[in-house]
Amino acid sequence: MTGRVLLVEDNERLCTMLRGVLEARGHEVRCATSGEAALALLQGERFDLLVLDLKLPGMNGVDLLRHVRRSAALKELPVVIMTGVFRGAGYAQAAAKLGVSEYLEKPFGRDDFLKAVDGALEQGPGGKELSRLLLELFRDGKSGTLELRGGTRVFVIGGEPASFSSPRFVPFLVLGSHLQRADLERFPPSRPGRLPLVEAGLLSYEELLEQSRLFLSRTLIEALAQKQAPRFDPELAAVELPLTPLCLPRLLHQAADAAPFDLAAYLARAGELFPMLTQAYFRLANLLNMGQEEIELLQQLGQGNTVRTILSGLDRPARGGAFLDMLAGMGMLSLNSAQAAHQAPDFPQKRLFNRPIEEVAELQAATMSFEDLVDEVSDSIELVVGETGMAAPLSSSDIDFEQEVQRDYATIQDKNYYEIFGMTPGSFSFDALKEAYFAKTRQYSPEKFMQLSGAILGRAQDVLSHYANAYNTLSSVIAKERYDEMLNANTIGLGGKRDDELQARIQFQSGKVFLEMEDFGNAERALQDAYTLAPDDARTSAYLAWSIYKNPGNQRSAGALEKCRMLLTKSLQAERTAEAFAFRGWMLLDEGRDGLAEGEFQKALKLNTHDAHALAGMRLITERREAEKKGLFKRIFG
Repeated sequence: MTGRVLLVEDNERLCTMLRGVLEARGHEVRCATSGEAALALLQGERFDLLVLDLKLPGMNGVDLLRHVRRSAALKELPVVIMTGVFRGAGYAQAAAKLGVSEYLEKPFGRDDFLKAVDGALEQGPGGKELSRLLLELFRDGKSGTLELRGGTRVFVIGGEPASFSSPRFVPFLVLGSHLQRADLERFPPSRPGRLPLVEAGLLSYEELLEQSRLFLSRTLIEALAQKQAPRFDPELAAVELPLTPLCLPRLLHQAADAAPFDLAAYLARAGELFPMLTQAYFRLANLLNMGQEEIELLQQLGQGNTVRTILSGLDRPARGGAFLDMLAGMGMLSLNSAQAAHQAPDFPQKRLFNRPIEEVAELQAATMSFEDLVDEVSDSIELVVGETGMAAPLSSSDIDFEQEVQRDYATIQDKNYYEIFGMTPGSFSFDALKEAYFAKTRQYSPEKFMQLSGAILGRAQDVLSHYANAYNTLSSVIAKERYDEMLNANTIGLGGKRDDELQARIQFQSGKVFLEMEDFGNAERALQDAYTLAPDDARTSAYLAWSIYKNPGNQRSAGALEKCRMLLTKSLQAERTAEAFAFRGWMLLDEGRDGLAEGEFQKALKLNTHDAHALAGMRLITERREAEKKGLFKRIFG
């Protein structure tokens, strides 16, 4: 455990030697050679430990100690006494009454000195290592102020870091080019704090929030990596605005990923134990943002494997060990000498975000084929006419209509959509299309339909379906463009199922164009038509899911979201396409499941290295991680 130490010793050679010993252990050390100098430092700076020689020039060590104990701010400060004059148990007992943690008589050895320093730090109010202290505050929901090295104070509200005050923040902004030194000189803030930077127009409020949160996160991760033992004051006064709360479990997770990890020492301590999930896991798991590797690692728990066995199968065992150690430290994992069952959550829980993707059982999609439509119409005819009416002979006028249906059916075979309405691409106009369509469909009145039966009824419906498909395609600018492309490529033809396939392709291409235009409503309609005609096409299912997901009108619909998941699952069951993986990745990314999203994007890029959706998703994940870790390793370890 490290801390900030004030070393008071008038023997400069001994002071230099002791300072080197302390700094080699990671402590930050300030030195004073007199009681007056030491008192000035104590009143102006924060320290975790006072190492004090009793015989000093001017104010002696005993007087300095009395001043310290009379100060409300310093009365709990741990003290280690060094003396070559005041020897014996009597002096040690007297010093103990003044709150001295350790009493060393000169000469003493290096190991005794370090043992005394470590013991004193453990007993002090700042004796707890930061990670342990933060966890206790989080579990108890406590508030207060943490004093870190460098003069940074972190305000903890309800167990989570929520704001800070630090002299290092402005240099941090300058280093990141968010502030210019010249601007600071020309437009100095009117008062201390961060909000005055916005008042002076040096930063926007949104930028201040973003940079404040980043600074607080990096500062705490740095302190965690250094195993600092900060002073904690339960008083919470003068909290500096703006508030920038951090999720503590996620912060500890990031810190574990950033710091070096001693795998050999961890395996020696925990290698033969069996890791099991606790109830706390289910309370905290959704607060973390696990990666794909970590989620896959969790699947090996509870399978009768020890920590050593689990980590031996990983590409990066040290990273896996750090992850398990972090979970155990947070109480999310227990390490047992014998195999045991995972604990179950002790509260209702709809979903665990940090788990493999849930495959949604395929729902019955609302599709309707031509045969379904014929059956539906036949049922309504029977209701209106009745069985006896259907058996009655048709009149001559009815026979003429039957012949007309047969003629129209033969006419539309192998004709393109323009020819059906007596036009060519060159002579096409919307007015002519509309007039021709209504002229052809007007004769198919409901009264005549209800008099038809059997195959003739089916052909009549087929004719109307051709007319409707042709009209809908040519009356839509987007669909017409796609149709003209296919027509010029000589890839189309009409008749039976071939027409369904053609329509599915036209509507699919139209839906993709609408998506590119961000016209999500029309995209959903076009792709739903394509799906109705081709429900087993993998790419159609995937793009329909994406259009439903992106349509603002569906944002608050749980049913729409479930349909998206079903469609993507169905798409991937039919064929593994890059689009389906990428779309599923974006849905996971929006849920905050970055680790799983990254896995989906990687699957997409294995199938298509140029998939735009997957590349964009990976860029966003990378940017998020760089924003969290930029410069962190250099500041901590460089």
